Amino acid sequence: MSLRLWNPNSAFGGFGGFDDDLFAMPYGLLDIPPSLTRFKDDTMRHSSPRYEITENDKQFRLAVDVPGVKADHIKVELENNGRVLHISGDRKEKTDTSYKAFKFDNRFPLGRNLDTSKIVAHLSDGVLVLTAPKMEKLPPTTQKIEIIQGDPPAMVDVEEGKKTDKKIE
Repeated sequence: MSLRLWNPNSAFGGFGGFDDDLFAMPYGLLDIPPSLTRFKDDTMRHSSPRYEITENDKQFRLAVDVPGVKADHIKVELENNGRVLHISGDRKEKTDTSYKAFKFDNRFPLGRNLDTSKIVAHLSDGVLVLTAPKMEKLPPTTQKIEIIQGDPPAMVDVEEGKKTDKKIE
């Protein structure tokens, strides 16, 4: 058996699949269709671009290497109420007879101390740089809540905006 590169399209864990010497049997013995054994000629390749995360007291910075990818082929989104940064994209490379497509898709969890409404993205020389300022830390505050004696107010039905007869017990 020989060493193989990881293949994300493999049905068997991504390492070689039916490309290994162990599975190099003629079609019919294991009834494996030839389409499952064709991994080397795939026209769609997945890659995971290199990235670097840095931060200081004032900001968070993420730099992602995306050589050859144009800005209109990159999608940057915030998910899960601004807690996850999702970056995806693709580029096409022309070969002698056809095109090969490369795709990437990464998610980065963000800390709660970032102001995600002010994230900025810049693309220059094949590097996508995203920066987000950190929120100022406010000193902890306490607030006294007055206790009122008597029956609590009736519940308000949100859909109709009317009071109901239900009381909190």
